[in-house]
Amino acid sequence: MKRTLYVFVIVTAVSLTALAGSGPGRKEPNRLANEDLISIVEGPNVPYSNYISGDAFNLGFAELLKTYVNDNGLVNYPKLRRMRLELNSAANKLRDLKPEIYMTWSKNDKIAFWINAYNICTLSGIVEHYPIKPSRFKLLFYPANSIMHISGLRDKTYFDIMGLQYTLNEIERDILLGRFEEAGSCFAISNGTISGATLRNEPYVGKLIEKQLNSQTKAFFAKEKAFEIDTTNSTVKLTAILKMYKWREESFVKLYGSKKMFREYDRPSRAFLNFVTKYISAANADLLKRKVYSIEYIKYNWALNEAPDK
Repeated sequence: MKRTLYVFVIVTAVSLTALAGSGPGRKEPNRLANEDLISIVEGPNVPYSNYISGDAFNLGFAELLKTYVNDNGLVNYPKLRRMRLELNSAANKLRDLKPEIYMTWSKNDKIAFWINAYNICTLSGIVEHYPIKPSRFKLLFYPANSIMHISGLRDKTYFDIMGLQYTLNEIERDILLGRFEEAGSCFAISNGTISGATLRNEPYVGKLIEKQLNSQTKAFFAKEKAFEIDTTNSTVKLTAILKMYKWREESFVKLYGSKKMFREYDRPSRAFLNFVTKYISAANADLLKRKVYSIEYIKYNWALNEAPDK
């Protein structure tokens, strides 16, 4: 006998009113004022994480991001710390999601989920130690408000997701880059620094993930301190994000190192340039192809991606 699985979609914590940006005291939404965003259909009155689509679940983070992250990707940490029950609620959704529900989602839903999970967990880890207390020794290398003063934030702090414990490095290395081979995620996951990926003030959703990652990465490489080309001195300067970790470099080499372009360079540089040319201007991409440049990496700004409290 065939069994039929009924999956229902329920309203998340984000109401239709919030998505529309209406209601007293609400700010106009930023990227959420977008007809492409998925509408949510009201379903049966069942526990939150029992029956839910990937898009509906991911949209559950919309209000939090819209409220505490500005258009420049800076976070109002003082306010978020005061209102951390909202952040705790978001973290609890990650913890309580049923694996059997997650398994029904599309690949794009899952990629969006893990990017959102990484960003929510990063915010949780920072808020847990905010205001950051600097180490005297590390002040020699990092700004006083840097996440580098939070010991083990990326590799020794465990976050509960679907009943299992993950570090931030494991989410990026093993899932986003390893399982899904999504190099663009490096410019979507925020590590809480000025030079890192800009935190969007909207969640990633499966139906829009390709569009969101493309616009996110293009915007990143359009910034100062991300990509520079000096034709006079035959030098190209690239963001240090690309080779911040050995396993990140290896992932780019695996995905972009075999393309038959930039073959005069070593494999990591070749992979990085093949990736970057997808997102820089056509004029700059053409300049890169005209001759061989020396590759340098731009000094990383470890200051916290912090907005002033208002």
